[in-house]
Amino acid sequence: MLPILFSIGPLHLYSLSFFLVLAWCVFSLVFWKALRREAVEEERIFDLMFWGTLVSAIVARVGFIVLHPELFARSILKMFALWVVPGLAFYPGLVAGVLTMVVLAKRKGLRAALVADALAFALPGALSIGAIGALLGGSVVGVTTKLPWAVGVVGYPGLRHPIGGYEAILLLLVLLVIGVLEIRAKRRDWPLGLLGIWFFLIISGGNFLLEFLVEHQLYWGLSANQWMLIIILGQAVGAFYVRGGGREGVKKIYGRIRRGTS
Repeated sequence: MLPILFSIGPLHLYSLSFFLVLAWCVFSLVFWKALRREAVEEERIFDLMFWGTLVSAIVARVGFIVLHPELFARSILKMFALWVVPGLAFYPGLVAGVLTMVVLAKRKGLRAALVADALAFALPGALSIGAIGALLGGSVVGVTTKLPWAVGVVGYPGLRHPIGGYEAILLLLVLLVIGVLEIRAKRRDWPLGLLGIWFFLIISGGNFLLEFLVEHQLYWGLSANQWMLIIILGQAVGAFYVRGGGREGVKKIYGRIRRGTS
């Protein structure tokens, strides 16, 4: 663990903060390039990024406060002081940011499918960088393990699963898969938005399984993150059913069943 990258006198550069800023820069660059490739005006792209980032940050902080009210019981002002009580709820922030971009895109006359595909390229690499920051900062604590790559986390006994490392590897694999799917999409003329749907299908399913290795408070047998991921996965499955030909596939299967029983 390396929560502080370096210090200059009383000033400290924290690993998580540094990697979050770096992740945002990578996301912005890739997202901008992906939409510019589709001839989307720069002003519209910057509006999407600005409002998406702002809403995501606010909701992520509010989500953290809701999940950890005991940290703010003595002083409400701590809610606004990230440098005093750091913490963001990732999935509420992600969902809020994506929804903001989609809604804003529709208002500006952009196809939401373009935004979804751009997110499929921009999010994996950026999130993998953020995951490395979480690993170094010890902000995500895994359950205890005896595996040789286990790590120690300040304030927690025993050695733990390096969840941030797992997430970074998963996200890089997702980025590779998206690259392969892009080639297939061009060859088979996939509809717009399908790459984005595939991204959310893969990442929600993979992270749902990964959450079993994270030390969390459980609600009805699952963590709060897992319940959020179920919602994301359900929405992605529904979108795939409509956009990815699932509806036609079900109709074909239903037709075969009817012919077989008649």
